[in-house]
Amino acid sequence: MTRDPTIRLQSGALPFRIGAKGRIDVLLVTTGPRGRWGIPKGKAEPELTLGENAAKEAYEEAGVIGEIAAYSSGMFRTMKRDSLGEGIVEVWVYLLKVAEILEDWPEKARRRTKWVRPKEAAKTLREPLLSRLCLELHRITR
Repeated sequence: MTRDPTIRLQSGALPFRIGAKGRIDVLLVTTGPRGRWGIPKGKAEPELTLGENAAKEAYEEAGVIGEIAAYSSGMFRTMKRDSLGEGIVEVWVYLLKVAEILEDWPEKARRRTKWVRPKEAAKTLREPLLSRLCLELHRITR
């Protein structure tokens, strides 16, 4: 199966942490110039697996390091406008169990982050796949 070269490939992480009482929180990060809440994601680097790329994006955009899932939890497509014009972006999403939260990271000055309960994250994120994944995390903690 060949990939459509007009579709831009990205991977992203859905970072979460488990608190002392088993409570799960999801980390959201602002994306783009409008400051919408989303997940850390970015262009797939050819020398990295999609999972490794997702973990790299979580470090660069949100300052978190952890255990990236071995397999993607799903994929969604979206439209993106940038210097290359408008195009379809395919985003493969990986769960990232956060082990370390850094004081400083590469994009700290450009982004905001916030920890929220999975149910709130599901309402905030516009992409149905991300909302579904957050609701699955919510069900685990009940």
